Formats: sequence, C-alpha cells, structure tokens
Amino acid sequence: MSVHTLNLANFEKQLIEIVGRPTETRPFVCDGSPLECQVFLVGYNPATNMSDNFWDFWTEQGFDRTLWYAEYLRERATRPLKPGKTRRQNVSSTRRMMDKVIEGAGIPILETNLYAHPSVDAKSLKHKDRRPFDFLLDTIQPKVIVTHGEDAKQVMAEIQTSAKVISVPHLSRGWSFDRALSLGQNIKNLVV
Repeated sequence: MSVHTLNLANFEKQLIEIVGRPTETRPFVCDGSPLECQVFLVGYNPATNMSDNFWDFWTEQGFDRTLWYAEYLRERATRPLKPGKTRRQNVSSTRRMMDKVIEGAGIPILETNLYAHPSVDAKSLKHKDRRPFDFLLDTIQPKVIVTHGEDAKQVMAEIQTSAKVISVPHLSRGWSFDRALSLGQNIKNLVV
C-alpha cells in the first residue's frame, strides 16, 4: 500500500501488526506524521534500549518527538554508568549530530534504523528484525535515504528502492555541528 492511499490510522494498525503494542522496539522517531517524511536518516540499530513503550509517544497526529526527547534525556540521566565511567553526556554524540542534521534540513525527517532492536553485536540481529524498516520503506517511499555508518551502508546497498541513497560516516564521531547542519541543508536541496 503506497503512502498516497494510506492514512495515519491505517499506518498505525499495520505497524502494530509488525511490532506489537506494547513494543520494546523503536521503529522510528519523527516529529508528527511519519507519512510526511520524505527523508529517512538511517542507522544500523538503536544503541540505547529505552524502557518506555514506543506507543507511549504516539498520538492521533503521529509521533510526539518532544515528549520522547524528554524521556530520552530522563533515561540517560538516571541510567547507571558503565563500568569504569565517571560521567556521561546528556545527549549521545550520535543524537547531537542527528539533531543538527534535522535542524539544517528544516523539513520532516524520519529517524530510523535498519534493525529496530537494540543489540550489543550485529550477529544477534536477524532478517526478521528488519521488518519495521521494510514496512516504513514500502509504505512511505521516501525520496532520500541517508545512511550513517558502514554497516548501514552495506545493508542498504542490498535493498531495492527508488530513493536517492546517500551514505555518510557514522554520526557518532568526526562530525562538527557545522558539518551536520550542512548535510541537512544538502538533504533539503535534494528533496525540494
């Protein structure tokens, strides 16, 4: 079913069939209706498992990114530190750069991962764990997909899509705010 014949209520029903309700997966993050996102920002899989249910952030208008972000910050602040660590950043390096890319683009962007399950290693992920991404790709049909990281680039190269696919280094390291903002602006130019 294409995005042109799919409304948000039907999208929700179909996504529930794939991930369940409640769900421990995080199929995507966006601000409002995912159906309005012409750009996907795609990583390999979530690095952080949040204890909240994805559907706690879902409304009749779509995904409530502001509410989700507040919970993301709360969880990071209250989570125990990893062994040997004495402090942590309020926001992960990857999240900071994703925020700047989105700011630079100034258009709706769907943040997602090829695999919706957090995992410590890629080997534990199965093809069935990619069902949420495949659903999003098939139903929304984005114009532009930006993968970040070598693993995401390699898997995306095997997926058939009419979208323009751009691959960049992982957003967790080696990026400045200016570079991330510039990437966002370049993405917008590809869509407009």
